[in-house]
Amino acid sequence: MHARYNLARNVLAPRLTLFSGFSAAVPKTIRLLNGGSQQVKEAGRKREGGFSLPEIAIVLSLLSIFVGAIVLGNGMVTQARIRSLANDFTGLALAVATYVDRYGALPGDDPRAEIRWAGRAKNGTGDSRISGSYEAAPPAGDPLTALTVDGTSGESLNFWWHLRLADLVASPPSTVTQVAQPLDQYRGVFGVEWGVLGFPALTVCAANIPGDAAIGIDNRLDDGNPRQGSVRVAKQTFENQPLATADATVTAFVAADRYIVCLRLD
Repeated sequence: MHARYNLARNVLAPRLTLFSGFSAAVPKTIRLLNGGSQQVKEAGRKREGGFSLPEIAIVLSLLSIFVGAIVLGNGMVTQARIRSLANDFTGLALAVATYVDRYGALPGDDPRAEIRWAGRAKNGTGDSRISGSYEAAPPAGDPLTALTVDGTSGESLNFWWHLRLADLVASPPSTVTQVAQPLDQYRGVFGVEWGVLGFPALTVCAANIPGDAAIGIDNRLDDGNPRQGSVRVAKQTFENQPLATADATVTAFVAADRYIVCLRLD
């Protein structure tokens, strides 16, 4: 009996020792797990505190690059519009000079247009002036019958018809009447009028031009002074405003304002 007990004790002792070692290792494992959990919590608390300074610096750098690109892009668009509109002004001046040299009359006022383009044109009065305003509304229907041309109106629209018949300016789409004025880069009317803003002759005017573009056009084509020289302006308070009601007393350009910019053509 005693021998059996000793045998049992000898067999079980190593196993008990093994379990004893395991039980001693468990608290260490728990302590390690608790330590890792504590580190995770501390990292979480650090993250909850906000972005680090390098992260904020990177975000601010990206924002500054983005805003700079937008500003640069807007400036490039404005400069492109200024160049295009200045070219439209000078291009029309050349077209008018070519028409006068070729046919001996102002387009729109030409009294022999019906002979030259039989069944496709309407004569002007031949008084060496252009009647009508730059923003005059084109009539609906066929201009051969719908357009009235006399000493007080009609020639500022007939002007475009004659130039198109002479292939000196591009024709509008088929859905637009041949006597309609083109539009400028700011969706304003681009038309002609006689004796406005102190000019004693024919002028071409573009409406709805923002202040920064207006000063750019004046500087490119003239002296930058809105009240003198070959380019003059009037401040408008609504789209395509008639020059007769616009403010022609402008002494300086304001970026937030809109202007009618006019170039003398003779």
